[in-house]
Amino acid sequence: MVCAWLSMGFTSAISISRKPIMGEVIKFPNAKERVGKKYRQEEIANLNELLRLCDEDMKTVLEQIEQLQGELQNLTAEYEVMLARLKELLEVESND
Repeated sequence: MVCAWLSMGFTSAISISRKPIMGEVIKFPNAKERVGKKYRQEEIANLNELLRLCDEDMKTVLEQIEQLQGELQNLTAEYEVMLARLKELLEVESND
């Protein structure tokens, strides 16, 4: 089996000098190591689609932030009006 792995070019897949210890992870090649044209084109298409989706999500979040800023401004204005009214009432109350 070691010979099969070595003949396929997976020299980093297992350690020849020692046996794996219990719980040790043996690293195998992943899909990103494939560099054929087909895989590059698929990855380019996938990345373009993911970037498009991220762009849409960022636009949505920015719109939500703008809406929240507007609501915060309205709440702040209402708060200031109520605070001013409370001060007036407390002044009248303290003068009585």
